[in-house]
Amino acid sequence: MNRSMIRYLLAKLLLIEAALLIVPIIVALIYGEPLKVFLSIGATMAILLVLGGIGSYFKPKDLHIYAKEGVLIVTLCWILWSFFGALPFVFSGQIPDIIDAFFEVSSGFTTTGATILNDVGVLSHSLLFWRSFTHLIGGMGVLVFALAIMDNAKNGHLEVMKAEVPGPVFGKVVSKLKSTAQILYIIYLALFAIFALLYFLAGMPLFDSLVIAMGTAGTGGFTVYNDGIAHYNSSLITYLVSFGVLAFGVNFNLYYYLLIRKFKACFGDEELRGYLWIVFLSTALIAFNVFHLYQGFAKSVEISFFQVSNIITTTGFGYGDTVKWPLFSQVILLLLMCIGGSAGSTAGGLKVIRGIIISRIAKNQILSTLSPNRVLTMHVNGAVLDKDTQHKVLKYLATYVLIVLALVFIVSLDNNNLMTVVSGVLSCFNNIGPMIGTTDTFSIFSPFSKLLLSFAMIGGRLEIYPILLLFLPKTWSRR
Repeated sequence: MNRSMIRYLLAKLLLIEAALLIVPIIVALIYGEPLKVFLSIGATMAILLVLGGIGSYFKPKDLHIYAKEGVLIVTLCWILWSFFGALPFVFSGQIPDIIDAFFEVSSGFTTTGATILNDVGVLSHSLLFWRSFTHLIGGMGVLVFALAIMDNAKNGHLEVMKAEVPGPVFGKVVSKLKSTAQILYIIYLALFAIFALLYFLAGMPLFDSLVIAMGTAGTGGFTVYNDGIAHYNSSLITYLVSFGVLAFGVNFNLYYYLLIRKFKACFGDEELRGYLWIVFLSTALIAFNVFHLYQGFAKSVEISFFQVSNIITTTGFGYGDTVKWPLFSQVILLLLMCIGGSAGSTAGGLKVIRGIIISRIAKNQILSTLSPNRVLTMHVNGAVLDKDTQHKVLKYLATYVLIVLALVFIVSLDNNNLMTVVSGVLSCFNNIGPMIGTTDTFSIFSPFSKLLLSFAMIGGRLEIYPILLLFLPKTWSRR
């Protein structure tokens, strides 16, 4: 194991986080906030600069990064960024408990949007902005962001990016890894800017439009007010947010195909078609099921579409509550929590492409039972999917189910009702945010459960394996 390179890159990443904290300082200056806020952010920056400076002072002689180093760098980076990113909240006293603050910022960087705050009004503008700014950075991945700006001439950080980019298959859109990271982030930030402008033109204040656009881009879900998007009382804004989160739940490689005019590769993508069909059918089923709760079918469609788009993209912007919804609609939302968005998007969950592959594996298994001698192949987007990839998807599903069951078992010790526990676990592990069937925040859980769910958020965002490998002694061996 190249421990020197792990230390060196983590130190560089801490320096990047220190630089990012300049943003909330600027916001604090604009709003003329108290000295205590400046000191809390400044103290965090000082800690990061010292640790980052010491760690990066000596450059390693061996710059190679292999799979093991890539996994450890990714996992430790997300944990460290979440921990140090939480310190301004603790130092300022706005979230005095370190576990609560760690949960909140882990939720931010992993774009989960789950919160322990019963009243977001306790946060100053600067820390409210920092809380959502973590969505923007974490949406495409903190390491993808770092690779886009760090010197990477030898293209040697492939293992880092493979360990972080969500989905069963990682692919570069161009030959150079750094160029891939830069292209993805340019597309990402361009879409963010477009939706921030649209929200502003639709009537949101500038500060609100930036915060909501950051939550949209990262499919995170942190808002400015306790009642979420409902605060604006605007059907136009509701639909804009719904379409916005759906746009960020699409594989970003497809946007690149649009830019280079490969329209067939984009619109012929099976995952995209499956994603849109799931949204359409779920919206229709829920709209008819909850019709009696709203004044008119148009409002029922508006709210149903909003909830479906926010749950499947694992965004979780709030608009009222689902406590009064029939169980049928709540179960649909629970299923959407597990499915998630597209691979290569900012959304969490199992991913639509895995759902397609699993359903086709099941179909082939049934057909092989009827015709044992028949040779069956599987195609996705016109290409044959090899057995190794199929096995990896099944192994991932098995691991996913076992971890969800284990988390539900442990969190149930808090003695909450079944729907709250199950939806809380699925919400964190799939990076969604709100719980189904309750208006409570995650403050109802014990400190241990909140810490466990914080690691579940990071584990879900990194697609399970990196966080599990962190706790294996073999991972840390020098061999």
